Amino acid sequence: MVKGYSTILSILEINLSLEKNALRRYREFSMMVKEEELKDYFIELARAEGGHINGIVNIIRMIKDGGFEVSFICPACGWRINFGKRPDIGEITRCRMCGVSFELTEKEGDFDIRRV
Repeated sequence: MVKGYSTILSILEINLSLEKNALRRYREFSMMVKEEELKDYFIELARAEGGHINGIVNIIRMIKDGGFEVSFICPACGWRINFGKRPDIGEITRCRMCGVSFELTEKEGDFDIRRV
């Protein structure tokens, strides 16, 4: 398991399974219908699902390879707090907008932050 991404990876894996199922169904529907316009519609939906699958697979790969940036929305001002790629638990960074400092923590397998 990749540190800090337990929930996100679980959700992405479920989403990937749903997208693959939708792709299969749309392909099946496109072969079953007689009307060309409807057939083209299902083919277009299948093409879109293929794009979704590729996007999800890429995000999962980035997370597992350590190429995904760990960031949060600052609870003080709403700006983005970035810990970068492959941060260590306990690292501290500041919000570049409001200057509040946050420590990277881990809670039940997921990254979290604590104001310091």
